[in-house]
Amino acid sequence: MTKTKSLYGFSDRLAPFAGTTPVEQAALLRSWGSTAVFGGYQNADFIDAIHEAGMAIYAEFGCFVGAQLWERYPASRPITAGGSPLEPDPSYYGVNPALPEVRQDRLEALETLLIDHAVDGVWLDFIRWPCHWEVLAPVLPQTSFDARTLSRFSGDTGIALPEGDVPTVARAVLEEHQGEWVAWRCEQITSWVAEARDVLKRVRPDALVGLFGVPWRLDDYDGAILKIIGQDYRALGEVVDVFSPMVYHRMCGFEPAWIGQVTAEVHALSGKPVWPIVQSVDMPGPLSAEEYGQALDVALQGPASEGVLVFTMEGALDAGKLEETQARFAASVG
Repeated sequence: MTKTKSLYGFSDRLAPFAGTTPVEQAALLRSWGSTAVFGGYQNADFIDAIHEAGMAIYAEFGCFVGAQLWERYPASRPITAGGSPLEPDPSYYGVNPALPEVRQDRLEALETLLIDHAVDGVWLDFIRWPCHWEVLAPVLPQTSFDARTLSRFSGDTGIALPEGDVPTVARAVLEEHQGEWVAWRCEQITSWVAEARDVLKRVRPDALVGLFGVPWRLDDYDGAILKIIGQDYRALGEVVDVFSPMVYHRMCGFEPAWIGQVTAEVHALSGKPVWPIVQSVDMPGPLSAEEYGQALDVALQGPASEGVLVFTMEGALDAGKLEETQARFAASVG
């Protein structure tokens, strides 16, 4: 089996590519051992060059995130269990994924991307309920307790909720109906992905549906992958072609071996191919080329992995890290 090896975040403004043609850019990526690339799809000539070089090109699509959505749909700003609007953290604007107008907006934007650009797949990002997770000690906000979301939950489940202020109703939901609340929130995510898949397969039948997943196992943070994030990998496995857990080990405070553990669980739960995405960036502190190479090894050599993505291409262009990338990408991995 040939494993996918891809760099995320291509830009023709990056030093190795500046002033070169799309054909030269594709040839350079191929010379590093890349089999795919994320980014650059806005340039049709680059897409053609990538395909001529025998590579695939993928797009990332931000689903439920952004200050622009807060501005366009003020109700999309989540309400916490305490009754206050969710604050940006630090510049992350999480969006309520249950509002029909937001869901339709994102489906229309996805369709436009697919019509306009001949990509080989789209990876859904920020496809979850709000949480800034890529830190050592993530805050786990309970959302969304606005009247419209609670009304939808009540209507869909048949659960009658008490009257009162937001903290009172939220307490009743979390203490008396947590199982139903968690299942309903997960279904909001899974059902939107299913709709997105329908759009993608209608416009580009051969394209892949990928998903950038939060890298938490079922037991992490008291089940927060379901309770807070709403990503049910078992259910999502029915509508996603490839999973890419964002196993940024340094950001999350783990050793490289953790990458393999998360990859194995996501594959076991979903039953689908997993291409973990590892970090090359120096966050929260410097990441040595040696440790980056170790992360690549774990991601590529694990039996549950069918490839690896690197976040980001710019980070991987550091001289030492580029050598590690070339060594792993050029190797025959089966």
